[in-house]
Formats: sequence, C-alpha cells, structure tokens
Amino acid sequence: MSMAPIYLLIGAVLLLMTLGRMVFRSAPKGIDWALEVAFIRLDFPPAQRLVAQQLAAGLAEIVGLKIKQLRPEHTLSQIAEWADNDIYAKDLITLFVVAFSVRCDPNTTFRDLVEKVAVKKAEHHGALVALSDSGA
Repeated sequence: MSMAPIYLLIGAVLLLMTLGRMVFRSAPKGIDWALEVAFIRLDFPPAQRLVAQQLAAGLAEIVGLKIKQLRPEHTLSQIAEWADNDIYAKDLITLFVVAFSVRCDPNTTFRDLVEKVAVKKAEHHGALVALSDSGA
C-alpha cells in the first residue's frame, strides 16, 4: 500500500491552513496613540515624560496622525488647527480645565501644559499619600 495519498492529504491540509490564515486575517486594531507619540518623551525631563506622552496621546485622538509634528513649543492654537473637524483652542482649553484643573490660553505651549499637568498630578498624588498616612 502506498503512502502517497496520506502525504497529499497532509500537504493539502497544511496548504489550506496557511492560505486560510492569509485570507481570513482578523480586522486591524486601532492605532496605538501612546506608541505613535512616544517620541515626545525625549523632549521632557524624566519626571514629565509620562505626562507628556499621555497628553500627546489624548491630543492624537483629536488631531490624528498630524500629532507626529508635535513639538514642545507648539501652542494650543497651532495644535487645534491640525484637527480635520472644526475644533478651536478654546475647546482644548475647556478640556484641560475640566480634566486636569489647569488654566491655559490659546498661546499656552505644549511644554507649559505638560508642566502644569505634572504639577497638578504631583499635588494630587501628594494629597493621596498624606491621606493614606493620616489614616494608617
């Protein structure tokens, strides 16, 4: 009895499995904005890098891939202009006031924004540590 039909069957199964994976790929995932904006970390001191990356990732959700041109000296007005839909610097300012309780204006640079948010986060973290120490 010849083994050729078994080898052909195994070969056909392997071929179908390989082609099936190529034809029926899963849908592409969304863009990983944190990865796309990781470059911005290099422009900030270590204590502000995570905040800079988080803020840039949030802005990327609004302006899309144009976020790749972001530099610390860009103002909120300039960043708002990158959005494809009508968004204004005042909308970004409102967002930052609500989300982080920081005051800014259309001429606030991304660096200034990162510094303000980093200070607020440090204050918030310090308050939480103080609360946990007093309750212990």
